[in-house]
Amino acid sequence: MKTESRLLITRFSPKAELLALELNKVGCFSIAQPLLRIEALEDALTTEKFVNGYYDVVIAVSGNAVECTKRLINKEWPKATYIAVGVSTQALLNGVIENEALVPEDSADSEGLLNLELLQSIQGKRILILRGQGGRDLLDKTLAARGAEVTFLESYKRVKLDLNGIELVNNWQQASINGAIISSTEILNQLFTLVPNKYKDWLSKLILYVPSSRVAQQASLLGARQVVILPSLRTERIVEFFKENNGKCK
Repeated sequence: MKTESRLLITRFSPKAELLALELNKVGCFSIAQPLLRIEALEDALTTEKFVNGYYDVVIAVSGNAVECTKRLINKEWPKATYIAVGVSTQALLNGVIENEALVPEDSADSEGLLNLELLQSIQGKRILILRGQGGRDLLDKTLAARGAEVTFLESYKRVKLDLNGIELVNNWQQASINGAIISSTEILNQLFTLVPNKYKDWLSKLILYVPSSRVAQQASLLGARQVVILPSLRTERIVEFFKENNGKCK
């Protein structure tokens, strides 16, 4: 018989709280504990270049990138082919552009974006990437290697929350937490940094639910013994996933 899931939700606020609320509604015990927060940035020069510039392709690597860029722009977004890393980001993009944004079908990560047919022959194309500060460079390096001219609009940064690791782990253990939903490599790394060494064995036994094979590989490198790739990071899809898997909910 499968063990009932008791989940730790580490996503950014307010998505963590919303997901925990919805999971608890269907009988999946969940605790929301964001580990990082988003702090919007303002780069007037870069924003001006975006609004008044010309780009063949604009890529949004996260919903946070779209939302924080929206705060900087109070006029029409430039015409281009827009690509979103996943359907949630696509929905946000569609709210601010004229045409529907493209989205990879196979995986919601940089690898999925790079597999798009549109990004195979891009010699001389101008590509702008909407992302957070210090974002992953696989995407831009690969696009540049294919001959594209790549620039960025970094509209936010990730900030570590001031948390007490020992106190949190004690609370999680008292709640019999046996799984954690991790939405990015940055959050995964912060979880393993936050948890003190004496609790690393407990942490390694948690089932980590992650969005992609890349995050899964990093989790395994950090010592996680059980890693499951989620079908999507959309709240409704995660709830469906746990409802459909016997033993995952009450």
